[in-house]
Amino acid sequence: MNSKMIFQTAIIGVLSIFIISVTWASADGRTRVLESTAKHPDASGTAFIGQEHVSIQARGLKPDSVYTVWFVNMKPNKHETGAGTAPYMFRTDKWGDGNYTAHLNEAPFGKWAMIMVVLHPTGDPKDMKNMVGALKAPL
Repeated sequence: MNSKMIFQTAIIGVLSIFIISVTWASADGRTRVLESTAKHPDASGTAFIGQEHVSIQARGLKPDSVYTVWFVNMKPNKHETGAGTAPYMFRTDKWGDGNYTAHLNEAPFGKWAMIMVVLHPTGDPKDMKNMVGALKAPL
């Protein structure tokens, strides 16, 4: 490699790091470690929740299954709203890994206590009677 090519590669690398850092810092979001529930002891994941979007990466879930994402309050009464746009769902792959990204109309901070990922054993994300908690984290 000649010195001009090395210099160009270094400049591109520095600019890439700068752009990524500025984008990350301006997102004004929070990263949360998702804790598994008793019904999904091998599950793990992270959630990045910003003012305008949510992004979840999960592992150890039930393979080839439907999950949805919710903001939840447990007190004084349990109340939830879908995180993002209906049907708030993602499907895991054959290894039990899944990703979810959605736009939020408003930031959940101060309004909701936690974020939850739930399994829909019937495969229907609208089936609210048979949901099984998988992952959760406080906001």
